[in-house]
Amino acid sequence: MTGITAVETKRLILRELDEDDFEDIHEFKSDPQVVKYLTWGPNSREQTLQSLRKQIAFQNEENRKLHVLAVEIKGTKKVIGNALFMVRDQDFKTVEIGYFINSNYWKQGYGIEIVKGLLDFGFNTMDVHRIYAVCDAENTGSIKLLSKIGFRQEGHFIKNLKIKGQWRDHYLFAMLSKEFINKPENEG
Repeated sequence: MTGITAVETKRLILRELDEDDFEDIHEFKSDPQVVKYLTWGPNSREQTLQSLRKQIAFQNEENRKLHVLAVEIKGTKKVIGNALFMVRDQDFKTVEIGYFINSNYWKQGYGIEIVKGLLDFGFNTMDVHRIYAVCDAENTGSIKLLSKIGFRQEGHFIKNLKIKGQWRDHYLFAMLSKEFINKPENEG
């Protein structure tokens, strides 16, 4: 598997991070609504800067496994979120994806566009066999989004992650390449 340069969708570009993205990224990483179901945040400016620099440093790793991408609206250069593409098992062609979006851009179809872009890239460009995503059991937005796109719920992890001081349940959703390729809305 090779690295990601950019993934383009109808309205978005998922691309490598740059330090110039700081202000846009801090806008959503400091928002309690956006980070509600994440193990970190809301971030201070210093935490966002440290995180951004660490994620940019991943770009130089040999045999890179983790790709944290900026989600940019085409034509505006506005970064409205992050997308994650993590190679979990190279031999078995398994990838985990994730995303989060600035709350000002929720309910506008960007989440679906991000996930479909990652699926298309993973299955059609990288020849991945299986892509999965994990989300908090109370994150109804992500649950609906993943189900709508055609992910199967394969698991329910009980109190597996401590988030904001509380042990939380999570759902595991997955899709195989043959399921993506055979879905009519993903053709042509």
